[in-house]
Amino acid sequence: MGISSKTRKNIWSKSANRCSICKIELFSKKTDRDEFNIGEECHIISSKLDGPRHKPNIDNYDISDNLILLCRNHHKEIDELTDTYSEELLRYIKLSHENWVKNTLDKSINKGKSNKPRFLARITSGKELLNIVSDSYGYRTDYDEVENEEDAKYIGGVLQDLTDYGDLSGMVEVYDKVQMGLQLNELLKDLEQKGYYLFGEKNIEKMKFKNGETDNWSIATLVIKKKDNEEVIKINLDKKK
Repeated sequence: MGISSKTRKNIWSKSANRCSICKIELFSKKTDRDEFNIGEECHIISSKLDGPRHKPNIDNYDISDNLILLCRNHHKEIDELTDTYSEELLRYIKLSHENWVKNTLDKSINKGKSNKPRFLARITSGKELLNIVSDSYGYRTDYDEVENEEDAKYIGGVLQDLTDYGDLSGMVEVYDKVQMGLQLNELLKDLEQKGYYLFGEKNIEKMKFKNGETDNWSIATLVIKKKDNEEVIKINLDKKK
C-alpha cells in the first residue's frame, strides 16, 4: 500500500525531525550546498513473512501507529536485535519520544508567550468538533490541572480519542463521518456532565523545513477547561438590553 503523504507528515512532525532513540537531527545540511537525510520511517510490525516482529492479517501496516522515525543506525539495530526490541518496547520508545517533543515545544512556546490574551470558542457540537480535527497534520492540546488518577485517565483518553478521530477522518466515507460526528456529540455531552468544556480552533500554519521548502499545514488546537475555571468567559446571548 505504501506510506501516505499525510502519514509521513504525521510521524515526522510528531518526532520533530529527530531519531526516537538517540535524538539526533535526521534532516540537515551536511555542507552549505548539500542536503543530508539519515531519517528512516521504520515499521514496528513488518508486513513481510520473515520480517522483524511480523504479525499476519493486519489490514494496513503503513499507518502512523505502526511507524517509528529512526536514524539509519538504529533502524538496522532494531531489526537485527528483535529479542531486545520487541513490539511493546518500540511502542514505548515511540510514545516517550513524541511526548518529549511535545513537552519541549510546549515549554518553548509558553516561555515566549506575550501577555496578550487569546480567546478560543467553546465547541458545542460533534459536527463542529469533527471539522476542527479532520485532516489536521498536528495538534496542540492543553487541559486544566487534574487532581487524581481517575481524572488523568479520563482527560488523557478524551484527548487521545480526538486525535484518533482526526487521523481516521481522512480515510472514511461521508456516511462514516456523519456517524463520527454523532459519536463526538456524545463525547461532548459526557465531558460536560463531568464538569468540563472543550474549546478549540483550526488554523493553517506555514511550516518551514531544513531544505528551505515551505508547506501549509492544518493545526488543530484543543483545550479542556473546568466549567468553574475563572478563564472561562460566559456570555448570555439571550439577555435583553
